[in-house]
Amino acid sequence: MKKIILFLLLSSLFSCATREERAQKNLHLAWNDYFERSLDQTASVEVLVATNRKPKNESFTCDDGQFSVNLDGVKRFGRCKINVSKNHVVGEINITQNGLKILAANSLPEKDLIAEIKKSERKPLVFVHGFNVRYQEAVLRAAQIAYDLKYQGPVVLFTWPAGAADGIFKEKMMNETYANNSANAQGSIEDFKKFLLLLQENDIKINLMVHSMGHQLALPALKSLAELNPKKPLIDQLILNAPDFDVTEFRSFTAQLKKISDRTTLYCSENDKAMFVSKAFNSSGERLGSCVFINEIDVINVGLIDDPTLGLGHGYYSSRAVLGDVTQLLFGIDASKRSFIAKSDPYNRYKYFLRK
Repeated sequence: MKKIILFLLLSSLFSCATREERAQKNLHLAWNDYFERSLDQTASVEVLVATNRKPKNESFTCDDGQFSVNLDGVKRFGRCKINVSKNHVVGEINITQNGLKILAANSLPEKDLIAEIKKSERKPLVFVHGFNVRYQEAVLRAAQIAYDLKYQGPVVLFTWPAGAADGIFKEKMMNETYANNSANAQGSIEDFKKFLLLLQENDIKINLMVHSMGHQLALPALKSLAELNPKKPLIDQLILNAPDFDVTEFRSFTAQLKKISDRTTLYCSENDKAMFVSKAFNSSGERLGSCVFINEIDVINVGLIDDPTLGLGHGYYSSRAVLGDVTQLLFGIDASKRSFIAKSDPYNRYKYFLRK
């Protein structure tokens, strides 16, 4: 009997060892195959641009001299080449020797934009920025996220007319800027929906990352797209960061997101001061970015890793901690198995939290 027990124990140990070795080998092969470009040195990052901002002139550049904070009835496309220093601070987009620098820019016809995306066999990452983000900041932010994620596929920025009007006085009128930006977001819903349909018509499946007020155009566009009953999901990973969006409205179509997205993840913070301001401004109910339990999606509270005493507690989406989790998310790892993710208590307004 003792020999049988010993044999079973040794078999179990051997089995565990081979399982671990097999996993290491498979992961090693998959990891090396995925990271075709290491991005461990200073490198140039291409950002493909789609925008409905009104141009200031006929050229195409990647600075604020090109596109305004006003809405245009025409979508334009282009490409920005950004140099990102290996010494830049993760999450920051300063234009310095150890930061980011615009190298080149050119406009693209719609068909050429699609051709550029389809050159790669990797899913493109489509990024939609939030409130009070001018054109150049949006371009640099997309490049920063791409570099810090070591993202291997094309990066596409959809930049809508956000930002304060020109002038120091105008920049300080946040209520007016919020109202104007929100109106532009509403006016961009159809443009973004058409852009997504363009990708779908060309059999391009995407990862979609949205921040803040960008949800006011992205989520209604996705709802409308879901109602068309697409034959297959357009989105692999839908990543919602600090959504400035009404909770009740979102609940009304959350289940429909499954028609167009394989998985939806919401990063939120109960400490997000911008959500309190938005709630007061909109005179409405809770904002999605303040955290709310929604059964159909992974709701992750990141309040512990973004100290609101140092700011609004709203810009965590481009930080080391959140991008580290997004990297695992993009590999399809369930939230419960990802590093530094813990399950919340049953009474909380979120399913998980990101540990400090």
